[in-house]
Amino acid sequence: MQLMGELQLMRPLDDNELEALKLFANGRSADEMAELLGVSKSMAMHYLRVAARKLGARNRVHAVAIAVRIGLIRPSGGNE
Repeated sequence: MQLMGELQLMRPLDDNELEALKLFANGRSADEMAELLGVSKSMAMHYLRVAARKLGARNRVHAVAIAVRIGLIRPSGGNE
């Protein structure tokens, strides 16, 4: 389990989910995320959905807000 601030994740985010969340937070499109992750567009979106579910978020934007708040990711303004 990951313990981040007040949030305890029952299942930690894997590397792909975390990277997809970072890319999304920095404004990358689904096509760009897929290319950078070396997967299909649907798989990149799957990573985001799973990350959101693991974070207990209502949607992808909420997942980014949670991840930033707990220090899991730090948006870089689009410059990964």
